[in-house]
Amino acid sequence: MDVVTKTKMRFRKEQWKGFIQEREASGLSVAAWCKQNGFAQSTYFKWLHRIRLDVCQNLPEVQTTTPVSFVKVDTADMTKVTVASTISSSNLAKPETSVHIHLRGADITIPNGTNPKTIRATLLALKELC
Repeated sequence: MDVVTKTKMRFRKEQWKGFIQEREASGLSVAAWCKQNGFAQSTYFKWLHRIRLDVCQNLPEVQTTTPVSFVKVDTADMTKVTVASTISSSNLAKPETSVHIHLRGADITIPNGTNPKTIRATLLALKELC
């Protein structure tokens, strides 16, 4: 494909991106928008397909599996780990679950809803100490 043709295709693609955004913003159906603007529906869908295909081909590669790391906990040193469910006095209908870890004289309570980053930092600190 020569430079002029490539430039024209790029221009038309950008133009159709604008048309598609216009149609979506208008709230009209594809049929109504095409009729109002003098386009064939097949042309609209052809360009929509081309633009979507282009976007999909330019997406960064997604890692399908995320590696999971685990921390080994020596249960011989652990006094007690419990999961407790209590009723909050402010909201009697909603139980609050938490994890309690008793380890070498240290007591750690992680309430339900704790930020995962905080939990990770706590477990990493425990790993360093143990």
